[in-house]
Amino acid sequence: MHIIGATYDINEVNKPLAEMWVESRKVEQEAADVPTDLIKIPETFKKDTKWKQWKDSLTTYLYSKTGQASIPLAYIIRDNDVSTPGLIYPTVHDQLVSSVILHGAEYNTNNGVVYDLLQSLTLNGPAWSWINAFQRTRDGRGAWKSLLAYYEGDAMNTHSKQECYEAIAKASYQGTKFHFDFGMYVAIHQ
Repeated sequence: MHIIGATYDINEVNKPLAEMWVESRKVEQEAADVPTDLIKIPETFKKDTKWKQWKDSLTTYLYSKTGQASIPLAYIIRDNDVSTPGLIYPTVHDQLVSSVILHGAEYNTNNGVVYDLLQSLTLNGPAWSWINAFQRTRDGRGAWKSLLAYYEGDAMNTHSKQECYEAIAKASYQGTKFHFDFGMYVAIHQ
């Protein structure tokens, strides 16, 4: 309850609750013994035009990996800072990703692990300057938000639009055929 930031009454901690948690931990342990090597670590981020695919790959990877206190590491890169009270989640996994508090010992450890992963996947690439600013503090969440602000913010949208307009301007009619670099258009909009 503490890890997800929920209020609780110590008087509610009783034997049936303890037994339920013991059973839940057994199930979690059995699930942890199942090989998770089906989901591979994302490729190194090398091209700005591949941001969306790389982001999706990293998110999937972090959903599959658990950190300190058996918390899925995806909570470090979630959108919201504070969970919405009263939401019902389809799984405990989803609840943890959406609700775990973003402070404390577990968070500090997991946040550093995510930073290390981001650093290793962006080193010497186009996103490195956005990650490097968080190196001293090993702030994975801060680094992730910095990447989102750049790659999904107004500046990048303006830049992508400009590239599209330039591609359209360079398009030409060749007889009755219209020549347009559709690959450039698709890459910009992914």
